[in-house]
Amino acid sequence: MDGTARRLPVRVTTWRGFARRAAGSLRYLLAAGATAVPALLGLYAVLAVLVLCLVGPGLALLPPVLLLLRRVADAHRRRAGRWLGCEVPSQYRPAEGRVLARAQAMLADRATWSDLLWLAAHGVLGTAGAALALGLCSGAMSWLTVPLWWRLVPEPPQFLVWDVDSWGAALAACLVGVGYGALAGWLLPRWAQLHARLTRALLGPRGRRASLAERVAELTATRAGALEAHAAELQRIERDLHDGAQAGLVAVALRLAVMKQVLRTDPEKLPELIDRAAELTELAVESLRGTVRSICPPVLVDHGLAEAARSLAAACPVPTTLDVEQDGAGGRAPVAVEAAAFFVLSEALTNVARHSGAAAAQVRLRVAAGGIRISVRDDGRGGAATGAGPGAGSGILGIRRRVAAFDGVTELHSPPGGPTELRVELPCGS
Repeated sequence: MDGTARRLPVRVTTWRGFARRAAGSLRYLLAAGATAVPALLGLYAVLAVLVLCLVGPGLALLPPVLLLLRRVADAHRRRAGRWLGCEVPSQYRPAEGRVLARAQAMLADRATWSDLLWLAAHGVLGTAGAALALGLCSGAMSWLTVPLWWRLVPEPPQFLVWDVDSWGAALAACLVGVGYGALAGWLLPRWAQLHARLTRALLGPRGRRASLAERVAELTATRAGALEAHAAELQRIERDLHDGAQAGLVAVALRLAVMKQVLRTDPEKLPELIDRAAELTELAVESLRGTVRSICPPVLVDHGLAEAARSLAAACPVPTTLDVEQDGAGGRAPVAVEAAAFFVLSEALTNVARHSGAAAAQVRLRVAAGGIRISVRDDGRGGAATGAGPGAGSGILGIRRRVAAFDGVTELHSPPGGPTELRVELPCGS
């Protein structure tokens, strides 16, 4: 490893983030609790329909019941994905044809039985989580407000063996409310995390091996995305040249024509016009240099990805620490892969500065013979769109397309309240 690697800590937990995450977990658990008891009732209903299938009438009821179950499961996939900051895709097999054929296809689908198992787990965990959230929050509110109502009740309130019968005791009772609130802020996000992870484990796709058709479809989509990214990059370069260097050169040409006319009529103004033409020429050259640097930064070509990452971290408006691990024996990665990694870092830090509201960020860069791993983490507000649909920002879509062109992996975790972490793996193999 590179002995010059820097390991500087970054504080990614703030009181504001703590409060946002606690509030988000409260909303998550209450929403889960609202469907937990109906989920248990739905489980019994599905089991009853399965029993009726043994005597015939249940076969007609089974497809619509399981279709409703899939819609409920899809809603919880989206909710769990928003909390975890990642996508939770479904993998249902198509069920077509007549009633009997659809019923058989749904029963043969492993995802159907995973949905039934999730119903039972969700019913238990969702109910317990909602009860825990309501108990802790109501306890915090009741004890924090003791000074407002303790004299209005006929008998003094009691905490264990402690009677609240004076102003001192009433003010001290507020500490109990603070304790309830602190326990809720610590425990509720963990319970919500447990529920969301269980939902992802039960409702997410099983196994990592995709079929040949799925792989072909994936490669087709990634190559199409790469072509779109390439076309967008060419349009950007053309726009930069048109609005920058070309416009500057046109201004210089016009200034030279004016100089030619002035040379005949008023030669004394010629030095001023020459100075102005020189300024316009410098501006055009600087614009051209900027465009060239955006295509392939000289620091990346001359000094490698590690130094380019240091320059990006130093230029970021948000205080950013950098942790670089470089395998010296592996040599440098291919130029195209290094350029893609530089683009990922540049776009990720731009998103941190523009959209996260973060106070600090951390970049981890691992360069080895097998590939490049990048992690960009910030302590901002979170809640970034993680998919590839219309809700995702153009920066994230650009990163996904650029990485997919190299058959790499992009993971974005951005739960409400933060922190947000972008992880990218770019293979360097031939």
